[in-house]
Amino acid sequence: MCNHQQLFITYLYVVLSFFVHLSASRHPGHLKPFGSSGPFRQIDELTDTFPDPIAFFDQYVSKLRPVIFRQAIKNDPHLSLWNKDENLKEIFLNNNEIVHIETSKKESRQQDILSMTMTEFLTRYQNEELYLVEEVPNILRPYFTLPTCLQCKPALETFQVAMLWFSSGNTSSVVHTDDYDNINCVLQGDKQFILVDPYIFKEVASEIIDNYSGSYSSMDVDQVDYNKYRSLNNDTLYYYQVNLSKGDCLFIPYVWIHQVRSKNRNIAVNYWLDHERVKRAIVDNNTCQLTSKSDFVRLDTLQWPNQETPNIEYLRNFMLDLVDEEFRNFKEWTREFSKNLNFDLRSDVETITLFAEFFNVIDVNENGFVTTNEIDYIFDNDKITEAYEILQDILDIVDRKLEKSQRTTNTSIGNSDEDDMFSDDHSINGTLSGDETEDEDNEHDEL
Repeated sequence: MCNHQQLFITYLYVVLSFFVHLSASRHPGHLKPFGSSGPFRQIDELTDTFPDPIAFFDQYVSKLRPVIFRQAIKNDPHLSLWNKDENLKEIFLNNNEIVHIETSKKESRQQDILSMTMTEFLTRYQNEELYLVEEVPNILRPYFTLPTCLQCKPALETFQVAMLWFSSGNTSSVVHTDDYDNINCVLQGDKQFILVDPYIFKEVASEIIDNYSGSYSSMDVDQVDYNKYRSLNNDTLYYYQVNLSKGDCLFIPYVWIHQVRSKNRNIAVNYWLDHERVKRAIVDNNTCQLTSKSDFVRLDTLQWPNQETPNIEYLRNFMLDLVDEEFRNFKEWTREFSKNLNFDLRSDVETITLFAEFFNVIDVNENGFVTTNEIDYIFDNDKITEAYEILQDILDIVDRKLEKSQRTTNTSIGNSDEDDMFSDDHSINGTLSGDETEDEDNEHDEL
């Protein structure tokens, strides 16, 4: 009897092992870094310059098409500033402006954030797991000239914010998307970007960006599990791999999937363009008077972030965009509004119930889908007021919950800084109130 039991157990083990072997992915990228196995395609590459604003908007921005600007800022008069920490220490001597520092070079949305002066960061970052991700500090703004492809009035008006990325290297971001169009320029060191076109590979975008509120993926970027993310196991899928060095820039279009790694002492700046203003921008020979080099705009001459359009008009454009992009049912709207609120509406009974009421007001014929005619109808017949009030109730609840969560989170940021950070937690709330705010997740996305 004992022998029969042992034989049965051995047989069962062999069978189970066989099925486990069959189910395991044989893709060459399985359990390897994101996108490392390819295949890769090339994107456009321009050398030694940015295009003029008209060409940039016509050929790349409006077509959601990435492009490399190789050595586009090599002649920037301030590029040598970033060569040595001593240069920056001299600028920040006696300056007490506070910056916020991530504490893990492999990005995690749950990591602690430290606050310190830039002088302290410059003293510590080479020997610790520290990564500055911050709006360009006020004192540094005179040293940044906006890319020449934005140097005319309608192009300039799309600019939203500039972020500084600074580390000793060996950083890696999560796989994510951004609700901005983005120009990323390397000031020091090397970066590698892996990009996927979300408009061609919609099923990939839908599956791997599995954190709706933060627009990022929970995958381990160093060991991608192809059994979990099966949309990657696709013979037609291809990637773009872009390697940038000092002086190079890259345009990443709105919501393109990307993941970033850096090496060596690494400093970069990215210029975010507000996508709503980008879509409305008319950049042509009639509107775009090209700026002369002597009049190029620097960051310290701009008031940013720019203000958004009036509340109701923004909401209308946002809803029309969802329909235009074929997001028409309740599930899709829940996902897209969650991303903009930086809060998963499904995680709370009260918010998802109210959002269902909001959707029902928009869905005039109650068939479960929203059309442009329905959106026009509620605006033309003053029904938008009811929908807007429901949305405001949702925002109030989200505010309270985020505030409660922030108060119970143990970080090393002081109370006053926590309050400041909380007030910037979700962009659509600021937009609907007429004030633009910074999305906390955007601050932690390496671009």
